[in-house]
Amino acid sequence: MLLKNVKVLRPKTTKIQKRNGIGYVYQVIGKSYKKDKKYTVENRKLIGKMIDEEWMIPNEYFEQYYPDVCVEQEIPEFSDTLRIGCFLVVQKIFRDLQIEDVLLSIFGDLGFFIEDIVSYMITNESCTFQYYSNFMRNHPVMDKNIRDDTQISRLLKYNIKEQDINLFLRAWNQMNNTKECIYVGYDSTNFNTNAYGIELADYGHPKVDEGLPQYNLAYAVNQKDSTPLFYELYDGSVIDNTELEIMLEEAKEYGHEKLGVLMDRGYISEKNIKALRTKGYEYILMMKQNQRICQEIIEEYGAVVQSLEGYYIGEHGVYGTTVKKQLYGQETNIHVYYDDIRASEEKVALMSRYETWEKEIEKKVSKKIATEGEMKKYRKVFKLKYDQNGYLVAYQRNSRYIKEEIRNLGFFFIITSEEMSASKALDIYRGRDNIEKMFRSLKSGIDFNKARVHTTESLKSKVFVTFIAMIVRNELFQKAEELRKKNRKAYTVPGMISELENIECTRNSVGKYRRKYALTAKQKMILKQFDMDEKYIDRSIGEFSY
Repeated sequence: MLLKNVKVLRPKTTKIQKRNGIGYVYQVIGKSYKKDKKYTVENRKLIGKMIDEEWMIPNEYFEQYYPDVCVEQEIPEFSDTLRIGCFLVVQKIFRDLQIEDVLLSIFGDLGFFIEDIVSYMITNESCTFQYYSNFMRNHPVMDKNIRDDTQISRLLKYNIKEQDINLFLRAWNQMNNTKECIYVGYDSTNFNTNAYGIELADYGHPKVDEGLPQYNLAYAVNQKDSTPLFYELYDGSVIDNTELEIMLEEAKEYGHEKLGVLMDRGYISEKNIKALRTKGYEYILMMKQNQRICQEIIEEYGAVVQSLEGYYIGEHGVYGTTVKKQLYGQETNIHVYYDDIRASEEKVALMSRYETWEKEIEKKVSKKIATEGEMKKYRKVFKLKYDQNGYLVAYQRNSRYIKEEIRNLGFFFIITSEEMSASKALDIYRGRDNIEKMFRSLKSGIDFNKARVHTTESLKSKVFVTFIAMIVRNELFQKAEELRKKNRKAYTVPGMISELENIECTRNSVGKYRRKYALTAKQKMILKQFDMDEKYIDRSIGEFSY
């Protein structure tokens, strides 16, 4: 077998024999006399083949005859030692979830390239591609060759079309659709950008204001297992409340006839509730406490909920009950809750803020320079008195308003379209933190705080690839649930990636990779969650042909 990435000057004592235009190099190792033909023949051993007039590629027998010959070794594309654990787990997830099949059917062999990019994002916990080729030199690839950041840029800009993305999302949602109603958590986040070529970038209401335009990204996530189902990329100036109707249309297009939507208070409005009812979708939403109906419920039921032990929901440590009220033209289940610990904490924070305000007002009174227009934020909490020139001269606390504020502390409200207990509604809603964790994972787990692209086309493509990465990363997290029950810290996603990266294989003298070390107990435990073992690892290594 010819050695890889090696060449030597052909020793003059060797002989060349050509077959089909290829020069094979032989070493004469002896002579034999043929009695029947009455002549001597040479005994030869094949030791390599020519690549030009002077240089040859040796095989494994060359060193036996020329141990002192200087062998020039070219740097191989792939390292002699590869970190394989995380790659093989990610590859297994791609195949188990049938994502690989869908990608190949849509993108052809470029599907393998996309798979490698996702593997890089998860393993390196980064979506910066500047050093992609350096990192992948020490890792296996599905694409057979190591690409570079320029090729990734070209893929994102030219090879991933919007219709291809829609095809994938349709297929993915069909694969994850059921006849039963599934609840999905829906929420959005925004990203600042200084790229002028992104048409979606606009000034809106960023969570972190850097004085830059931003674009918005919304995810719909299966509430049961946190699987991302679909997403929406939209203009940074569009508020969350107005984007919901578009999401509902997309859900229908993706084949979701039975769906429940779980959202925070930012999405509650008459328009959105009626849209959900029209589509026939169930919903669970947090209400805004300043809504009039919430104040009415506190006045009617607040004292009862606070005082009666029968309303206590032990698993959540709050009091709660369900009432039926007319909301936007239809009788609706409204679940009212009271958290006494939260009320106490909020009271301390509220009174501290009012004391700070009072000190600020005292300074303004002493200087007699504050006008009515400057005192807007204090008007409800304090009764303010001005002189004939319009300057603040005196104040006192508005005790009635403050008492009402304190009375409302600790209450929160959830509405549901389905009949369910206050306990069940809260149980489902508090599971909504999976989408918040998804966004944290998106921004920190694969470092997507900045997209680092400069065109709308590239942004859409990169968001698509990161969406696939989030599907795979979530599966990595979900499969280790039983392990986390035993040791929560050891089996986080970063912890498992770190452990899997220690599984290595090394190239031997004939160019074949072999596993370097025995698997640790922890590695075996992780692999077991994905139906993988040492035999699976060794069989996969045997398929490497780099």
